[in-house]
Amino acid sequence: MKHQPPHADGIPMSLVDVAETLGMGVALKLIQAFGGQEVKFPKNPGPDHEIIKALGETDGPAICQFLGGTLVYIPHGRPRRSSKAEILALEAKGHDRRQIARILGLSQRHVRRSANQTGRDASQPDLFDL
Repeated sequence: MKHQPPHADGIPMSLVDVAETLGMGVALKLIQAFGGQEVKFPKNPGPDHEIIKALGETDGPAICQFLGGTLVYIPHGRPRRSSKAEILALEAKGHDRRQIARILGLSQRHVRRSANQTGRDASQPDLFDL
C-alpha cells in the first residue's frame, strides 16, 4: 500500500507540498486569491506584485522562493456547476477569460472550454444540407 503524507482533509493534492512546507494557511490563502488560475511565480517579486499583495510580506516572498520560476495551476476546490451562460454573457460584455474566471470563481481552463463550445447558429445553414 502506498504511503500518503499526512495533510489536512480538503486540500487539493497539488498543494500538499505547499501546505507541508509553508503551512496550511499559506495554501488556503493561495486558493482563495488565485483559485482556478495558472500563476507564474517570480523568483524575486517586487512589493507591488499581485502575489505579495494577496499573501502578504511574509508569505508572499516565501511561496515565491519555494515555487519561483514555475507556472502552477492553483485549483479552486469548489464543486462543479453549469456556468456556460454566465461565461458567454461576461465575454459579450468585454471581459477577458482570466477576469471571467476570477469573477465566477472558475478555472481559466473551464472558461476557455465553455467559451469555445458555442452551439451551432440556427440561422447558419448546415454544410451537409447544401
